Amino acid sequence: RFWPKPFLTQATLDIEESLASMTVEQSWSSKDLAHALCDALVAKGQLKEKPAFIRTDREDKIAGIFESIGLDGEKMCSFENVGPLEMTLRRGTNGEAWVGQVQDALIAMLPEMVRKAAKNMAMDDATLEELEAAKERTEKLRDRREQQSED
Repeated sequence: RFWPKPFLTQATLDIEESLASMTVEQSWSSKDLAHALCDALVAKGQLKEKPAFIRTDREDKIAGIFESIGLDGEKMCSFENVGPLEMTLRRGTNGEAWVGQVQDALIAMLPEMVRKAAKNMAMDDATLEELEAAKERTEKLRDRREQQSED
């Protein structure tokens, strides 16, 4: 049986409206954020709630990724645009098929002004520090190789 198009459109709007009202709490841990995200994915029909192990396994996997990349409520509240969130998420995942859905749901949890701000893909301070440290290690390695070749 086919549902009338206006019904589907209204149902979609209702889900999107309820998700848009779901905002991140600064006090959320990575686990709390993963739980809220999975609630959103279930509401959108992108994650099965039953059997329970499907949701539990996915939630645990996402929570582990969030912990490894330092993504929690405080970090989510620090974003001024969606660019750093997208970069952070990509850094912690391997392009799994569900990453796009996770990214979209996380972006929907951000305040409207952050979602609509111009995307800036600049590196955050931690990434800049890592890059600087890598440059220093490379320079030291070059110096050692030059010294060895002179000997």
